[in-house]
Amino acid sequence: MMYLLFFIAIVFNIFFNTVVPYSLGYEGVKTLSFLPILIYFIINLINKKIRYDKVAIYIILFAVIIFIFKWSIEQDYFHKVTLLMIIPMIVSMCFENLTKKELTLLRTITILFFITECSLSIIEWTLNHNFFISGDTEETDYWMSLGFFRSTSLLGHPLGNAQIVAVFMAFIAFSDFKKKYIQVILFFLGYVSLFCFNARGATLVITLFIVPFFLWKINKATPKSKKWIIKLGVFCMFCAMFYAVTQTPLGGRLMNSEIVDSSSKTRLEVFDFYKYYQQKDDFIWGHPDNYEYMIEKLGGGAAGVENGVIVMILEYGIIFTFPMLILLFMFQYRKLSVYSNLEKWLLLMVFYFIGAMNPNLAKPFQWLFWFYAFYVFRPELHVHSQQTKIISS
Repeated sequence: MMYLLFFIAIVFNIFFNTVVPYSLGYEGVKTLSFLPILIYFIINLINKKIRYDKVAIYIILFAVIIFIFKWSIEQDYFHKVTLLMIIPMIVSMCFENLTKKELTLLRTITILFFITECSLSIIEWTLNHNFFISGDTEETDYWMSLGFFRSTSLLGHPLGNAQIVAVFMAFIAFSDFKKKYIQVILFFLGYVSLFCFNARGATLVITLFIVPFFLWKINKATPKSKKWIIKLGVFCMFCAMFYAVTQTPLGGRLMNSEIVDSSSKTRLEVFDFYKYYQQKDDFIWGHPDNYEYMIEKLGGGAAGVENGVIVMILEYGIIFTFPMLILLFMFQYRKLSVYSNLEKWLLLMVFYFIGAMNPNLAKPFQWLFWFYAFYVFRPELHVHSQQTKIISS
């Protein structure tokens, strides 16, 4: 019974957090995506199978404080705060004490999500057609008018998709796969999809910080007798990617735009946000209307407010934003203690560098999927997941 509930909880929590239900006409389903995992958490809490984390409790308490304060000034932040801070903590505590069978299921579903996410982006780019959209096609139409197609895959926005793919790629790069060719295929699949999303920031971050380390680690871990196969495969894929990026539309904005175009200028202009506040309280405590108001003032157009930290300041105010980010960072940092210092900081850099280039840092599903990637690929979990058929480790 609990295994079935866990299966339903994972499927709801992952796939109902996409834009697929919305595109199919089920607008309210996304809001219900966390209910099965919450029920699973409560049952395990009653059965004393939940492992508490001190920082997670602090984050949940801080979320309650934000909600109460916002409610006292007649701002409804219950949904936002719950999805951004409470649900990821509940998910984390649920995943700390999984059985072997549950862990295998978690890995299988999550990796299938990653494969579907990347494969769909490639299919969309090939066909020049977005299958699932979030409702607002203004930005998609804008890029089409400039001759660039951007895949939207399962999450509706190219940049949102790109960050999650990049985070998964980073964890895959640092994971210990018994079958190295599967690791290479998954990493390469993600890399191709980044170009389909036309996400320059995510592509550059992965290329500069993760690809070199990944190639070094693969070469180091491969037996001498099989090194030539890995080297040949990597060389062939590199040549194919180089040709595709430089000689076909796959290079997109990365190869066919100015280094500082209108999108880049928007990311610089956003730092002037503090000049446009209507009143001081909006800066100190935040306001739900600040984001749309600031878009108009900054002239961001379809690009919006292209900085995740600033979006959080607009939403939650300067008083709440930095303690919130510090607590969330501390939680991630503590969890990543199972990695080496280099790997730990590279994983954090991927998440925060990309998240600060666009509004993603303020998006709840970015934090949620980070924890999924962490628990699926963290080192000590590999010992318990030998039954997984997709990846052997």
